[in-house]
Amino acid sequence: MAGVIVKTLLIAAVLVATATGCVSSPASPGAPSSQAVSSLNVSGTWIGTGTDAQGPEKFRWTLTQAGSNLTGTASLDPADPTDGTCGSCHKQKNGTVTGTLSETALTLTLDFPKGGSDLTPLCSLTMTATTTDVAARRIASAYTGSTTCEGPITDGTFLMSR
Repeated sequence: MAGVIVKTLLIAAVLVATATGCVSSPASPGAPSSQAVSSLNVSGTWIGTGTDAQGPEKFRWTLTQAGSNLTGTASLDPADPTDGTCGSCHKQKNGTVTGTLSETALTLTLDFPKGGSDLTPLCSLTMTATTTDVAARRIASAYTGSTTCEGPITDGTFLMSR
């Protein structure tokens, strides 16, 4: 009788442990990793607009996607280059885009280095964005960043399409 009670208690303990997650099982083969690659492909040319405290801007990106990694070129221009705002001279830049896309979680860094033929060649600009508002033909995000001439950017937004 004692043997039956011990077996019953052991079975009950295993059932409770399994139900509460105390017993782990190996991951099944082919289970998605935490760095899931998106079925969405964002390669191509994207054109859009944005704005921050310096004023409105226009973007053009050409992205290449390899798995979850993104690389490409970016251009930034003021929406109105003659309006006399800081943005009309500090937002004329060419640079690069790097990032990752995992399912619909997109992280981007836009880097516009010093130099070039823009109106402020001594100023560099970096923008970072993280969003889940990504679709085959649309990317929308808030961004932050900094410029070596104007300081931090805390309130940027952009909307891109292709």
